[in-house]
Amino acid sequence: MPVAAVAAFGSMVCAAGSLLAQDPPETRVADESEAHARYDEMIRSLRQTRSLRYDAICSMQAEGMPASTGRCRVWLAKPNYFRVESIQDGQTQGVLVGDGHDLWIHWPGEPPSFSPDAATEGPVQANTYLTKPAPQGAHSILHEAAFIGIHMVFDASTFHGYTDSLQPYLDGVRSIGIEDIDGQPCDVIELSFLEGQRVWRIWLGRNDSIPRKFEESVIVANPVQCSERWINVCIDEPIDRERFRWNRPAGWVRREWPGSSWTILKPGRKAPEFELKCADGSMRRLAECGDVIWLVFWRFG
Repeated sequence: MPVAAVAAFGSMVCAAGSLLAQDPPETRVADESEAHARYDEMIRSLRQTRSLRYDAICSMQAEGMPASTGRCRVWLAKPNYFRVESIQDGQTQGVLVGDGHDLWIHWPGEPPSFSPDAATEGPVQANTYLTKPAPQGAHSILHEAAFIGIHMVFDASTFHGYTDSLQPYLDGVRSIGIEDIDGQPCDVIELSFLEGQRVWRIWLGRNDSIPRKFEESVIVANPVQCSERWINVCIDEPIDRERFRWNRPAGWVRREWPGSSWTILKPGRKAPEFELKCADGSMRRLAECGDVIWLVFWRFG
């Protein structure tokens, strides 16, 4: 999936995440103390590990949209170093680097377009990059990986002390068995967030509590299924610090970080077709309305 499409889809999921599905799951995950302890042990193990290297195969399937699959290489080191490379057809497409203080995103090949008007505004300028501060424990690799075309399930920044924003909404953790992943015996646990609107399954190595696989189900208007599988996992092996350094080449230009203003319709542009559910349960399409429409958004609480 192109970077622009991944970034746009990520925004769509975030916006839809606050909506209750029409038919939410009837079964909630009961909180089992032993399974919850395994999840907590995973967090501790990641934060105590000095370095971690793995390849990841990530896939995403949303109802009504084509499936996408991506592959990346990940290097993590304490206290606050990281590198993620997206791979397509054996070639590096995009690179996300954290040098301990800032993160840098650049594209060895053709840079992506973030603007919906790129087709009419001309080709995207080559030799460009993004950068911003990445304080330890206060940045998200998962959120930035979309800009290099990767849809992660698990936030690798947990390794550096980051706490996922979903954690306050964790309903429960339960055990669902044992399964081998690439010859590694794993405890499989299931987590429920937001009363079952989002469900994770995690395969944890029985010997090291390091995850090997993730699956995620997001119950929104168009359900989303995601997976992330780690292979070639190496724990506490030395990683050359040069891997976490990126020196801006001469002549390269810093790009503007994508913002909400890029997705707002400009005057004179036609609004995209959409439909919404009315209070009486009926559906109303934009095409059924007149030329001028007044939208009012409100909520209780």
